[in-house]
Amino acid sequence: MINNLFQIMVQYIRKLIRFESPTRFDWLVYFCFFTVLHIPGILNFYKNDGIHNPYLLFAQSLIHGHLSLPVMPGYEDMILYHNSYFLPYPPFPSVLLMPFVAIFGTAHVNTVFIVLMMSCLNLYLLHKILIRLKVEQSYFPWLIAAFFFGTGYWFALFTSHHVYSFAQITSCTLQLLLLNELFGKKRWWLVGIYIGCSFLTRQFTIFYFIFVLGYMLYLQQQQQIKIKLSSVLVFGLSISFFVGIYLLYNSLRFGNPMDPGYAYILYNGVLKERVNQYGVFSIKYFFFNFYSFFIKGFNIEFKGAGLLQIKDMDFWGTSLLSSSPFLIASIKAKWENTLKISAWLTIILILFGILLYHNNGFHQINTMRFSLDFLPLLFVLTALGLKNINAWLVKGFITYAIFLNLLSYIIHYLYQTN
Repeated sequence: MINNLFQIMVQYIRKLIRFESPTRFDWLVYFCFFTVLHIPGILNFYKNDGIHNPYLLFAQSLIHGHLSLPVMPGYEDMILYHNSYFLPYPPFPSVLLMPFVAIFGTAHVNTVFIVLMMSCLNLYLLHKILIRLKVEQSYFPWLIAAFFFGTGYWFALFTSHHVYSFAQITSCTLQLLLLNELFGKKRWWLVGIYIGCSFLTRQFTIFYFIFVLGYMLYLQQQQQIKIKLSSVLVFGLSISFFVGIYLLYNSLRFGNPMDPGYAYILYNGVLKERVNQYGVFSIKYFFFNFYSFFIKGFNIEFKGAGLLQIKDMDFWGTSLLSSSPFLIASIKAKWENTLKISAWLTIILILFGILLYHNNGFHQINTMRFSLDFLPLLFVLTALGLKNINAWLVKGFITYAIFLNLLSYIIHYLYQTN
């Protein structure tokens, strides 16, 4: 009897690990496990005084009909314009938080917990996307582990008490919703809404419209679905509506719809030096950012006599090829040319804007967190390319990436404690 129960339990655990046709109860188990695993991140919210997250404060301001923030002494990256403080970033994350702030107040809304709920949704969405792409079942556990624990997503989740990481996960969720809709029901108005909301979170993600148009063209070429002009117009109008909101948002704050306010940010340190000399965007930043994204290695900082004592991790991050080498499988993706070209064009355009930006994502650990602006689409290409690479190599790269994340977080949090 006991042996039978043990065998049933072992078989069930294996089924869970393989993500074989999960039931509703299975998803509940996944979500509970994922939540328990990240309880330290939820508690870390209060340790890092996350209740002063500017997105929460701006949500409170929006509820009261204001676009300015209360005085925020000592907080970096705030806009000071005509003696008023403003949030430099697009407003959607604060709009998302408004119902929570209205009900519970800023002091009782834990942004890490909200991101954790979004991540449970993302786990479900990623699984559906892999099914829609017809990826081999044996790769499911490896790909899901790689996405959440072998990329910068994990760092963003743990640090989502900050505005930067909260925005990255919010945008990532919208990108996954977009891809799931695109590969599934194909409601073009909803696809446009997802891109628009992501644009109002992370501006460069608006280039996803290129992949959507490429996907429409592919469907037309394959005669799977006849794309009507009205569908294209509805898609375009959906995005345009959110672009119009952003232009109005800028106009109401700074009197110019084309002025996002970045020139008024209260920068500190090296970022202040850069912006004062070269501006917010410049070709001068290209080589540093290119090095950061594709070459820079895993870097532990040392101190003390002989530089033998660990100080912390390098907050300028680690390149994608060093921190998540399995992503190189994306170049081996076998996909229709129209889809592959539009996907790479979307990624390259988002990346090009990032490479000209004055900041590579600092502060960050073992990642380039700006890569989350295109990670879901890059991960689609990676999933499609895995079968064209030796399985042992792929699994080795994924294991290595997860190990590096664990090592970097342990070092960082031990240093913080000490």
